[in-house]
This record gives sequence, structure tokens and C-alpha cells, in this order.
Amino acid sequence: MRAMTQFPKTSGWPERIWRNANLADIARGLVPGARPFAAFGEHISSGAVTSQVIWETGMPNTLTVPAGIGLSFVSTSASDVGRRLKLAYLDGDLLARTETITLNGLTPVATTATDIRFVNNIHSLDGAVVGVVTATNGGTTYAYMPAGDVQYNAAVFRVPSNKRLMLTALYAGSVSGTAASKTVVKVETTFINGDSFANSGILHPIGGVGLQDDTTTLSFGPFPVSPGEIVAMTYKTDKGADVTGGFFGWIEDI
Repeated sequence: MRAMTQFPKTSGWPERIWRNANLADIARGLVPGARPFAAFGEHISSGAVTSQVIWETGMPNTLTVPAGIGLSFVSTSASDVGRRLKLAYLDGDLLARTETITLNGLTPVATTATDIRFVNNIHSLDGAVVGVVTATNGGTTYAYMPAGDVQYNAAVFRVPSNKRLMLTALYAGSVSGTAASKTVVKVETTFINGDSFANSGILHPIGGVGLQDDTTTLSFGPFPVSPGEIVAMTYKTDKGADVTGGFFGWIEDI
């Protein structure tokens, strides 16, 4: 009997079956134009919070979406001189770009890019930062790396203009030691009923869970997030708590 040879297709019904039913094939790189996706965020509150994006402590509580800016990177430690950070951002056309920034310790360093529309990720190429690293413009913080960390942790992502994000799972956790905080974690997007609020950073809840010093995971979908839109996790709590959250899925060409 002759062995059957299988070839991946880039269009038509076989491709749709692969994308929806065979996540392992996406992880193996067998589905053209699709790759796995994950986002992680953490925020620590010292007391009650009414609304907070789950991203690094020290960041604003709400999204601020620039029209197109440059960023200034600076550390609180001179020991970070020469440390390289890789910035993943969306440009003026909402296309995914990267830039490597070499820190100069206490002296601010400006990005070459001046059309940054959204910061999706920052990680260090040279190990953990020694000081607190911030990326700012006009007094607003757009990214924050705590001392001793290797990346900017944020359960927030803006989809590039030529991609689609498909969400399949999320997790959330809230711990407060002996305080037993009551925490509600929401998944929110900048689109609702056909209307987009991405440029203004207005988030609309599409789901949520309640936690009391607990952790939960949910599998669902796939739920599509359209090009240019933002998906984020937020929380509110009645006492101080360390809240984590993130989501999984895949990102694909359109």
C-alpha cells in the first residue's frame, strides 16, 4: 500500500478545520499564517480598587492610547547602562514593529520610532533590570518594568491591522493573605455591537469571574478580536490584593 502524503493548504475548508480543531498543529508551525499567542499581567493593590487594568503596578489604571508618539526609556539605576530592551509596538498603520533600546541608566533614551500607537510587549535581552524602568511621553507612562524583572507584564494586547486574534482560554487569580479580598476580574474589548472604541481606549466587558483568594481558568471560543482592536483584563477588589490574569489563543493572518 502506498503511503499517503499530506500537504498543508493555505485556503479552503481543510485550513479552517486545522485552525479550529487542531491547536497542536498551530503550535507545531504546521498551519500557515498562524502562531500561538499568550499574554500575562499582574497588579498589586494596597487597598480597595474600583477599576484597574491588570498590568504592572505603577501603570495608570486606565488605557491611554496615543495617536503616534516616541517614547523615553529611563532606569532608576546606573547599573542598567548598556542593557538592551526589545520593544514590540504598533506603528502609525497599526502594523507590528520592533525596536531595540539600549538603556543609559539614569539618562533617558528616546526611541527611534516616533509613530508608536500601542506598546504590546517589552523584554530584556540582557537579563533582569536592576532599577525600575519606565517608558513615558508627556508625563504619561506607557510601559513599566519593576526592578529585578525581565519583561513588562500586561494582560493587554492590541491586534495588528493585518492580523486576527483568536482567544481560547483565560485565567485569573487573586490573593490577599489573611484579608480575604473579594475580587471581580473582567475580560474587556474596545469593540461592542459593531462599534470600535480602540483609539479612545474605552473598554467594554464581555465576560468576568468572581474570586475570593482563589484562582480560576476558563476555556471557550475561539473568540475573535478584530484587527486594530484591544483586548484587556481588568479587576476591582474590596481590599488589597495581588491580582494576576492572562489569556491564550492564536494570532493569524487575514
